[in-house]
Amino acid sequence: MAATNNVGAGALPVVDLAPFLATGDDEGGVARASASATGAVREACRDYGFFRAVNHGVPAELMARALELSAAFFALPDEEKAKARPVEGSEAPLPAGYARQPAHSADKNEYLLAFDPQLGFNLYPDEPSGFRSDQELKTAITRLKL
Repeated sequence: MAATNNVGAGALPVVDLAPFLATGDDEGGVARASASATGAVREACRDYGFFRAVNHGVPAELMARALELSAAFFALPDEEKAKARPVEGSEAPLPAGYARQPAHSADKNEYLLAFDPQLGFNLYPDEPSGFRSDQELKTAITRLKL
């Protein structure tokens, strides 16, 4: 099954992404597994708003690098973070760039939505070093196509 059945109170749903990466001779089996995983993602998002992904194929070292770059970015002064913004006239499908929730919002998080630089939806900041150019990281995450 693509997700755990026993999500208790306060537990984080776990979704197995392996079916999305599967290849093989049994196309029907791969299609059924992918459909099950798609349902698990939909259910977790609908019921909980998020989930923990497992078997996604991104090596632990690259995930650690992504977390390091993320921490370095969010530690920057606000004026530096604001340089990560949509390209003028961009038609990004979602609001690209850096933003902070409004002061009246109960959620005080700040966030960054960065698209692949080749799409031209958003500008990247100069810092942290490697944020824009870590090709290995981009390749691994892009391969998921989620």
